[in-house]
Amino acid sequence: MAGAKVTRNPSPYRPLPFHLLRLGQSISAIIVSSVVCFFVYYLLREHYKLPWTFIFLLAAALSTIVSLLVTSALYFFRTLPPKYNLINNAALSVLWVLGLSFMTWNLGWTLGHRCLIDNWKTEAGITVCRLYKSCTAFTVTGLLTTLLALLLDVTTYRKSTQLGKYNRMQGLDLKRSVPSIISAPVPQYDQLGSPRDANNTGDLGDQKPYRVQESIGVQHFGYSAPSEQTRYDPAHGAF
Repeated sequence: MAGAKVTRNPSPYRPLPFHLLRLGQSISAIIVSSVVCFFVYYLLREHYKLPWTFIFLLAAALSTIVSLLVTSALYFFRTLPPKYNLINNAALSVLWVLGLSFMTWNLGWTLGHRCLIDNWKTEAGITVCRLYKSCTAFTVTGLLTTLLALLLDVTTYRKSTQLGKYNRMQGLDLKRSVPSIISAPVPQYDQLGSPRDANNTGDLGDQKPYRVQESIGVQHFGYSAPSEQTRYDPAHGAF
């Protein structure tokens, strides 16, 4: 009908784990992207080359933010397919793994020491140390929440495909017997209400229509009606 509101299909995801994991992904991606953009800004200003660690971390964080925006629009206005979200989280997991791997490889010394004045000499150095550790912590959080979201996608996709399979009904044998019942020949009756042979041509001969040829004896619970009461008189239209 014109002007009718189109309702979306119910989501196959359980709301609580779905939204909690996406909240963890969004917080991690926002913090990591903010820290990495801070470092990228100062590196580019000093004309330094960007390390691959920051490139992978920034790609993972920004891709997560864009992915969450797109999938949220699908979730609230349409229906988010588990298969599509599964592929999406799998790609994000690869980016988070690469970013965390490069960070632990290149910044292992920084992550293994405390942010003290004895190690970093200046307050700016201590700030950089704290930013590195914060970025690492939320990178781990982003990776874990993305992997858990991927696991949720797998379980939800399996359940949705299992619910879509055809189950054999118990009444299948009864359904198969219906055509044989329908195709059975319908018995024919003559004017006296007696079954008539299918090979009979239907010639009534001298029989008169609407006329009982023989007297009918009615017996019911020991009562016997005379034949005069059961004889049809065509003149009066009654028995």
